[in-house]
Amino acid sequence: MFAPGFQSVHSDGARDRATEIQMIKNEKIGKCTVSDFKVTQVDGCLVVTNMLAVEETIDGKRLPAKSFARLSVWKQNQGTWQMIAIANLRTL
Repeated sequence: MFAPGFQSVHSDGARDRATEIQMIKNEKIGKCTVSDFKVTQVDGCLVVTNMLAVEETIDGKRLPAKSFARLSVWKQNQGTWQMIAIANLRTL
């Protein structure tokens, strides 16, 4: 689902596609609640904002399941939507 040129930004800095995938492989995800979706479409791209509350453990550290904002950008590529960018606005 990640486009080849994917980038993300988190409270600890930016990541490329490979680094983001590795981080996800090391996560342990529990209950997840998504709310307040807003979607706009511009020139074949979707801009999506939402609130997310998730129980997760990253690098052995359990993070609080408080709600935080996310922004993602998706582009359609040969009939498939791929994420090209995400901003994870979680504060630790």
